[in-house]
Amino acid sequence: MQRLSWPTGEQLGTGFSDILAAQRGRAFLWLPVAMGLGAAVYLELRHEPAWVWVGLPIGLAIGALALARRFSTSLYLYNFTLLLVLFVAGVGITKLRTEQVRAPVISVDRGQYSVQAFVVDNVSPSADQPRLVLAPISIRGLPSDDTPVRLRVSLRPGSIEGAGIKPGDAISVFVLLNPPPSPSMPDGYDFARNAWFQGLGGVGFVPGRIEKIEAPPQGMRLKLMLALNRARWDLTETLVAQIKPGFKEGEALGGFAAAMVTGHEAYVPERLIEDMRDSGLAHILSISGVHMAVVGGFIFFFLRGAMAAMPPLALRIPVKKIAAAISIVCILVYLAISGAPAPAVRAAVVACVAFAAILFDRRALSLRALAIAALIVIALTPEVVIQPGFQMSFCATAALLALAETVKPDIREISVPLWVRAFQAALNGAKLSLVASFVATLATTPFAIAYFNRFSVYSLLSNLLEAPITAFVVMPCLALGTALAATPLGWIFLRIAGGGLWLIKEIAAWTSDLPYAVVTLSSAPGFVLAVATMGLIWVCLMRGKVRWAGLVVASSIVWWPRVAPPDIWIDPQGGNAAVRLADGAYVLRPKVRQFGFEQWTQHYGLRTLDEAARDRDYLCKGYGCVPLPSNPVKVGFWFGNKPPNDKRLAELCAASTLVVMRNPVGDWPATCSTVNRISAGDFRRLGAMELTRNEMGWAIKAAQPLRGNRYWSSPSEGDEF
Repeated sequence: MQRLSWPTGEQLGTGFSDILAAQRGRAFLWLPVAMGLGAAVYLELRHEPAWVWVGLPIGLAIGALALARRFSTSLYLYNFTLLLVLFVAGVGITKLRTEQVRAPVISVDRGQYSVQAFVVDNVSPSADQPRLVLAPISIRGLPSDDTPVRLRVSLRPGSIEGAGIKPGDAISVFVLLNPPPSPSMPDGYDFARNAWFQGLGGVGFVPGRIEKIEAPPQGMRLKLMLALNRARWDLTETLVAQIKPGFKEGEALGGFAAAMVTGHEAYVPERLIEDMRDSGLAHILSISGVHMAVVGGFIFFFLRGAMAAMPPLALRIPVKKIAAAISIVCILVYLAISGAPAPAVRAAVVACVAFAAILFDRRALSLRALAIAALIVIALTPEVVIQPGFQMSFCATAALLALAETVKPDIREISVPLWVRAFQAALNGAKLSLVASFVATLATTPFAIAYFNRFSVYSLLSNLLEAPITAFVVMPCLALGTALAATPLGWIFLRIAGGGLWLIKEIAAWTSDLPYAVVTLSSAPGFVLAVATMGLIWVCLMRGKVRWAGLVVASSIVWWPRVAPPDIWIDPQGGNAAVRLADGAYVLRPKVRQFGFEQWTQHYGLRTLDEAARDRDYLCKGYGCVPLPSNPVKVGFWFGNKPPNDKRLAELCAASTLVVMRNPVGDWPATCSTVNRISAGDFRRLGAMELTRNEMGWAIKAAQPLRGNRYWSSPSEGDEF
């Protein structure tokens, strides 16, 4: 029997040298990773750094790079220093971007405003949730220096259509406005941070009607933006009108088509969105890599084939490069028509880099081209590095390109009958499509689990069925139908596209209704996603067997121990609360502020319990919820803006050891002297809260301290930047 022995130091050194040698020429691929890490570190800081603390590390890193280049003979030292420079550059670029987009934010002191504004765009996430982005002309009571650059307002269903409001119109409305909301739970999604980089200085609700007013003069930049968005909206309505006739659910299909062309989801029913999400096809509704690749690829191959079919032309001009140049122009036009949302911008940059590589006689699809695209995107919009769309799209693309590096082309036989060659091509295409879909699904799974706490079990099946329909029917026909909309040919192409969309809708409905279509998982600690992402990047960028070590790290999002759920969740403004019972939770106000409760239960993987569970523990009447004697959770709640009367307050204090009130507390009565309280001042300072019972009483985890003191977070009292 042969005895096992440990490798010697010489063997370990040789193996390590072989690993490093296999990575030769790969350092460039890590540059966007380093820059992205720098941007992410800046965005996660608890305090806004002064310029000196950003500029000093950049200067030191550049100096170290110059010294390494001048005096060091080690390529590894130079590459490490270069990565360090890109890391601190990511911090600096994000700081510069943060200052560049700095704009006024609405005050919390007042909530009701009379607003005159231009309608910038319709950003409704579905047909049931109308929303507009406004560019304020004036806000009564606010000086121009304190007026936000943009507002986002929600409206009552049907109010936009009833008033005939379109992008570019000037309107006058009464709006209930607030600053962009803070996270609905500690460590939750921070909408205010994204709003800061979008220039949104307030969000609100329009309770009444909208009045059109005469448009005042506009700046050239705003004028061009409004004209483009007006044209996009007109195209949206044209698509809905053209595809609607002749289909049983024509309005849904027209809205579906508009979402894929103009990015408007205002005509997409909520049911279709849910089916697409549960089936793993939600990415089709957001204009991103698939759309840009199909449109750009279709135009490129069509133009190249058409020009190559004309020998006098093909012999005199570089048809491949001309087709690539025209494809870049078409992609930029498509980007403008789509409204240039962040996923579309990323996809357009990647596609333009790929076609530019053809112009310069380089490989169009390579990890190096993807790295260049990532560097451009991070340099322009560094805030995207912490957004799921950026992470999912680039990791999926990197995984597919890494797969392409390892796949060897099949050997083609000579003198094979055409039908045999066609059968082999179909078989190889199906095999490649299956492997590619599987790899892309694996690459995006960690982010789906971390951000959405869900995994679509049949996403591989639904994407395999959908992909050829989208690539060969829907997107080409939508492109041709949109370009020829004023002709009978355009009508024909849009009808064909509508048929393809109907098939995709049916695939989504079928797979989402299959048993166990969606698996929900509770969230791991926040740092685990960063660990899993680095493991995934390691698999994609490294060469040799050492790359597979990253799979263990990438899978940590699944096997890492979950965080124990707290006992109570409290809304950021104290307007609602929820209590956990074992693996479920009930909300105290079932019809108020449900978004935060849904996010909380999703994050911890809790079942939603009905009102009967609440009624066994609490007596809820009006704005108060008093714990019953049998309830072990002795926490009372008052959700009204005004304080309770003496009788209600006495009831709360008699049944509770802790009273949560959203209103300010003046003189705390003697009958409540032994009762702890959380009141309005605590909500301003702490935001959303989670309470966990321990031996000492209640441990509080709050959202606001975790956000720190940044431009997009409300500073604590007495704090200054």
